[in-house]
Amino acid sequence: MSDTNYNYTVGIPEEFVKDLNDDVKKVFYDSVKVLEKVGCKIKTINLKYTSLGVSAYQVVAPAECSSNLSRFDGVRYGHRSDNSSDLENLYRESRSEGFGKEVKRRILVGTYALSAGYYDAYYLKAQKVRNLIANDFRDAFDQVDLIIGPTTPDKAFKIGEKMNDPIAMYLSDVYTVSTNLAGLPAMSIPMGFKENMPLGLQIIGNHFDEKNILKISHLYQQETDWHKREPGK
Repeated sequence: MSDTNYNYTVGIPEEFVKDLNDDVKKVFYDSVKVLEKVGCKIKTINLKYTSLGVSAYQVVAPAECSSNLSRFDGVRYGHRSDNSSDLENLYRESRSEGFGKEVKRRILVGTYALSAGYYDAYYLKAQKVRNLIANDFRDAFDQVDLIIGPTTPDKAFKIGEKMNDPIAMYLSDVYTVSTNLAGLPAMSIPMGFKENMPLGLQIIGNHFDEKNILKISHLYQQETDWHKREPGK
């Protein structure tokens, strides 16, 4: 047990907890009690635009994916197919063989969002939402030192469980994509279990504030043993 007190003011976004199911909410607030016990002050905050995070992210990320992965043509970068007959076929076969279904899906969505006639309607609007989300966090960090919330709305799912339902898989990112869009450092640490599957506690810091994220994460793990337990046990 640690006897060190940290006088951090820790924010809990109302939007992160209002729709949580009771099991996850209980585990999360048990973690909040741990932080209160070691001297953290808890403050409820609002991040009103984070509800738009998944929608904005699913435009911005595929667009960047489409642009960045265009270099993987089998000539200079990436997998090179052995089944090509000419240069155009080499590009096609190398990319078909080298990218998985999810990568291909993101490339297609991103190419569409960046195409003529759709750039303003999708990509530009998503970037504007990104700025609104970043401003939300900027205002929040005027009030608090760190922000916490659940990493996902529910317990971890099994590998491949949601591959046939990409929308459900994307929605599980609802609490993390806004952090990415705002360009903020964050980390996830174990905070408990639901039905023998792990739940994560997300700790978000201001720009260049990785030091305090690591400090409070270490402090939390000194007070708990979730990080030593295995799923299903």
